[in-house]
Amino acid sequence: MDVVKVKEYLPNVVALWDIFHDLVPKKPSDVVKPFVWNGKEIIKELYRVASEVPLGGNVERRVLVPVNPGLKELGLYTATHTIYVGLQIVLPGEKAGAHRHTAFATRYMIKGRATTTVDGVKVVFEEGDFVTTPRWAWHDHENDSNEPVVWLDALDIPIPRNLLVSFFESYREEVQAPFEKGELMERIRSKGLEPIIDLKWIRGESTPLIFKWEDTYALLKDLASFSDGDPYEAITLTYKDPSTGKEISDTMGADITLLKKGQRTKPHRHTSSVVYYVVKGKGAVVAGGQELSFEKHDLVALPPWIIHELINDGGEESILFSVNDRPLLKNIGLYRAEPA
Repeated sequence: MDVVKVKEYLPNVVALWDIFHDLVPKKPSDVVKPFVWNGKEIIKELYRVASEVPLGGNVERRVLVPVNPGLKELGLYTATHTIYVGLQIVLPGEKAGAHRHTAFATRYMIKGRATTTVDGVKVVFEEGDFVTTPRWAWHDHENDSNEPVVWLDALDIPIPRNLLVSFFESYREEVQAPFEKGELMERIRSKGLEPIIDLKWIRGESTPLIFKWEDTYALLKDLASFSDGDPYEAITLTYKDPSTGKEISDTMGADITLLKKGQRTKPHRHTSSVVYYVVKGKGAVVAGGQELSFEKHDLVALPPWIIHELINDGGEESILFSVNDRPLLKNIGLYRAEPA
C-alpha cells in the first residue's frame, strides 16, 4: 500500500501513523543520562567565583548548576527532566534577597550555618539540615556567621515550566521582616481569628518544614544497628510532613540512605528519576551496566526506568541524600517499580 500524504495546503497537520511511535514510545526515553558530577571541584569553584560575583542586580543567587549531558544537548539546564539542583554559596554578612516562584524548593545544608525566612517564618539550618520552601512562598536567606555557607538547592523547576505555569516575583524590599510569633496560619487556626482576605497569593499562607541532621542521623544509626534495610534501597528514610504524613510536596520527594560497609543493593528499576548527593563515604551506582563511582560531595543523576544498584565499597558507612519525582508519578498513576 502506498503511503498517503497529507495535502500541502494543510501545513500544520500530520498523519498519526507517521508520528505514532514518537508520541507513544514502547519504553521511556533515554534522553536523561546517568552521570556523576565532581562535587568537590564544584564547591572549590564556588569559593573562587564568590569573590568575583556579588549578589544583587541580575545575580539573584550565586549558584553553580549541574547539567545533565543528555538534556544540555536539548538546551535544558537541569539534572533530570523533572529535577533542578544547584550548589549555592553565601558569604558572611550577605543576604540573598527575597523572592518567590511557582517552583517548589528545598535546601540541604552542606557546610556552615544560615537562616532562611519563608513566608515570614525564620528558621536556622545547619550542616545536614534539610528545609523546604513551598510554592509561591516568599523566601530569603542570610549568612549571619563568620564563615561562608554552602548548600544544595533542589527544585521542581522543569514541571511548572513545561506546564507553562512558571511565575517569578521579587519582594518589595531586600528581605522580609519575619513574623514576631512565628507561623501565621498556625496562630490563625489556634486562636479562632480568621482574616477575610485570601492569604494564598499574598504572604503567610505557607510554612517551611525543617528536618534537623541530629535527629535524622540518629534514626539511621538506630535502624542500622539491627537491620540492613530494604534489599533494593538499603536503610532509607523518606522525609515527610509530620502534620499530614505525606511526602514533602506533590511533585518532589526526598530520601536519606545509609549503606553499611560492603553493602550492595539488589538491581531494580522504577519510573522515577533521582539525584543523589553524597553526604559521607564512597561507593558506586551501577546504572544500565555502567559503574559510576562516587565520593563525598559528588552528585549522581539516575534516569527513570534504568536498572540500577547501590554499592558501598569503602571502609566506612556511606550516606546519600536524594531528591526524586516519585510523588508526582504516584499522584498521576504513573509510578512503577520492579526487580531486575
